[in-house]
This record gives sequence, C-alpha cells and structure tokens, in this order.
Amino acid sequence: MTNQSSVPLVAKPSAADLELTLGQIRGVYASSVILNQNRDLSEIHVVASTARKPKQIVRDIETLLFVKHRLKIDYRKISLVQLPDENLLRLPMARPEIRRVLEDDLGDRKRIRVEIQGAGRIAVGEAQERIDNPTPFHTGAKAAISGVQRLTGSAIDISLEDATSFRLGAREVSLVVLKCMVENREETFVGASFVGARPSEASARATLDALNRRIYMLSTQAPRQSDESDALG
Repeated sequence: MTNQSSVPLVAKPSAADLELTLGQIRGVYASSVILNQNRDLSEIHVVASTARKPKQIVRDIETLLFVKHRLKIDYRKISLVQLPDENLLRLPMARPEIRRVLEDDLGDRKRIRVEIQGAGRIAVGEAQERIDNPTPFHTGAKAAISGVQRLTGSAIDISLEDATSFRLGAREVSLVVLKCMVENREETFVGASFVGARPSEASARATLDALNRRIYMLSTQAPRQSDESDALG
C-alpha cells in the first residue's frame, strides 16, 4: 500500500473576509455574506448606490470573489438593493473596528496611521508627533478620530479633550476623553484600553471604545457626505 502525500488544505474565507472584499467594489456601501454549515458561500446580500448599473456591480462581485478567493458564485445567489446616495448616507453605521495601527519614522517626526473598517469600507486616519517630544497617547487618539471622521464623511464633529494613561494594579490603562457635537449639542465620551507594547495603538483602541458606544446613534442623527478618496479599495 503506497503512501499518498497529503495536500495542504487552504482555509476557506470567513464571512467577514468576503464582506471586506465586497467593500472594495465601487458603489457597494454594505454587504452581508451567509455561509452554510460547510463554510461554503450560500447567499450574498448587498446594498449599493444607484450610480452604477446592477449588472456591473454583480459582475464585479463575481469577478473579485473568483480572483481573490477562487470562489465561483451563481449570480442568482446575489441579492442586490440599490438606493440613491442621499438615502445611503442616512443608513446607520455598523460598529467600526481597528484593523491595524502603523508607525512610520519621518526624520524628526513620527506618523501614526490607523486603519478602521466599517460599513464595508476601510478608512485611514493619521496624525504626527515630534520625535524629540513624543505624545503617543494624544497622537494615537487623533489618528483614530481622523479615521472615524473619514469613514463617516465628517458627519461627527469629534474633538480630543484628553488622552493619558494610569496604573491599575499591575496593568497600565489608556484613557481617552472625547467631545462630540451633534445638532448643536455637546456630548462627552470616555474610552479605555489596556496598554501593550505600543501606547499609540492602545490610545487608538480607547478612542474607538469611546465612540462605539454611540456610533450607531450619532451616524443616524447627522447625514454623511461620501468621499470615495477616503476609502481604500
């Protein structure tokens, strides 16, 4: 009996992976992917702008899923709803998540970039600090604020009141205090995150922790202005 060499299995993409891919398609605002018990693609539900023809969006979905994930999808499994841009911008924003925080040395300055994913899109916010006067908690928070405002089209007027850290037993905790103006009403939010190897990342996560508590309500109270240049794709 001969031994058969085992072929390494390629992990199937998760629903979140596929939704992130669909978010890269021009005109797609949000998507939901349903997998069956075998993690095979079962249904795709997409909300898109009326700026493009339905066949163009469906064709892009089929092509991108095949090229990136080697998935062949029957177009009949794609459910597409198209809304005018002014209606899309009123849809509530799902809870955004931080994908990664990057730090770049720029000579006498350091740039912190925060990639935030939400509503099927990715936006990048950034802020800079001086190498000889580092303020990683403030800079990380400002970069995260910039990312959220790009993601929401600057509909949420956010300002940083303070960003610091304190000891809680054996752990260091990043604390961020934000002020938001919504319909001429000021609200204050507080977020926290444990500090790891990079204070700027902890501060960015604390910032999103503060905003996530009310991001749904805030995003429905004020219309967003679309800005495709802020989304990566």
